[in-house]
Amino acid sequence: MAVLRPLGDSDEVVLHRLFFALMPCADVIPEIAAVRGQIGIAKSHVLDHRLHMTLWSLDLPMTPPPGIVADLCAAAAKVEGPALRLVLQELVGNGHVTCLKPGEPMPVLKAFQQKLQLAVADAGIWPNRGFRFDPHLTLAYGQDGGMRRPVWPVSWRADAFVLIHSLVGLTEHVELGRWALRG
Repeated sequence: MAVLRPLGDSDEVVLHRLFFALMPCADVIPEIAAVRGQIGIAKSHVLDHRLHMTLWSLDLPMTPPPGIVADLCAAAAKVEGPALRLVLQELVGNGHVTCLKPGEPMPVLKAFQQKLQLAVADAGIWPNRGFRFDPHLTLAYGQDGGMRRPVWPVSWRADAFVLIHSLVGLTEHVELGRWALRG
């Protein structure tokens, strides 16, 4: 794993997050950006290269030890599944976060996420306490008020899933692994 840049004299605690995710393909980014552009003012908008759908997440107070990354990669390598068609057609905001969500259940996605979670659990690694898979793609943080409305469906075929190391608050994502989905 790459050495992470020092934080200088800051006494701010940096949270390290490891997460598995599905990333939108380049062709659909302009459609997602158009929806993001409709939501108005927010404290921060998620940049195009950081858009993702989280499948599993673990927060750590320090740089992840190489052993845990190796174990997560080994678990992910055991997970097979078909490419996934993702369809997001609802814009939902609660004053803290604004997301694109599916308008209907996606049982194939849920089944894949459960396979991944079980493979990681078999490796003896558990997600954050209280983690519950809720398919969504975050667009922005810190908007006033809530919203829920349909949008023109945003759809893509996810043909891989990734393991990301995020430095929470520093908007830095490092891809640690990528596994193909077949079919």
